[in-house]
Amino acid sequence: MRKRIGLLAIVAALVTAVVAPAASAGSNGEELRTYEVTIQNLSSAQPLAPAAIVTHRTQYKLWENGAYASAGIEAIAETGDPGTALGEAADSNLVTAAITPGVPLTRYSTTVDVFTDSVTVEIHARPGDRLSIAAMLICTNDGFVGLQSLLLPRFEDQVKTRYLGNYDSGTELNTEASTDIVDACSALGPVVLDGDENGNDDEGVDSDGLITAHPGIDGTIGDLLPDHNWDGAVAMVTVRLVDSASE
Repeated sequence: MRKRIGLLAIVAALVTAVVAPAASAGSNGEELRTYEVTIQNLSSAQPLAPAAIVTHRTQYKLWENGAYASAGIEAIAETGDPGTALGEAADSNLVTAAITPGVPLTRYSTTVDVFTDSVTVEIHARPGDRLSIAAMLICTNDGFVGLQSLLLPRFEDQVKTRYLGNYDSGTELNTEASTDIVDACSALGPVVLDGDENGNDDEGVDSDGLITAHPGIDGTIGDLLPDHNWDGAVAMVTVRLVDSASE
C-alpha cells in the first residue's frame, strides 16, 4: 500500500468523526447511552496514529486475531489513516457509532506541537454494545494496537480499564526500513530516521499474512533502533458510562 502520510497529513487527511446511523437503536425502543473513552499511550518508544473507535453488537468484528486484515485495518496499520475502517463500520447495521479523535498520540509524557500522549472522546452506544479500537503503531511497517469487543459498562460512573494488545496486520514485511515507515515516525518518534527519498512508496514489501501478535522491533535489520521497541502494553483504554439515556 502506498504511504504518504507525515505528521501534518496524518491529521489533515482525516475526518474528525464518522458516525454510523443509529436509527435501528430508536426503532426498537432502545435508548442510546453516552460513554467517555480515554486512550493513553504508555510507551516511550512508539507514538500512535489517530484511532478508530467503534461501538457495535457482538457479531461485528473490527478486526480479529488470526484472520486476514480488512482494507480498513490494512490502512490503519500501514498508513495510520482510520478513514477506510470507519467507513466500513458505518456501512454495517451492527454498528452504533464509529469515530476517530482525529489526533495522534505522542510517546508517554511528551508533547509535540499541540499533540499529547492521551485523548478523551465521547461515543454513543446501545445497551449490550461492545467497544473495539485500532490505531497504528507509527514506528512500524504494519503494526497496530487493538481492543476487540469489550462489553461496555452497564451502570453510570462504572469504569472499565483495559490494556490494548500489540498486533501485526500481516500486510507488509517488517523491513524496519525508513523508506517503508510513515514520515510521522521521525516527527513523533524517539529518533529522527535518515532518508526517505521515495516518500514511503514501496509495494515490494507487501505480504499476505494473518493478524498476529506483533513480534516487536528487531532494531538491527533496518533503520529502526532498539529505541523503537516496547516492553509490554503500549496503550491503555479507560471507558466510563456518563449518561444512560442520551438523545
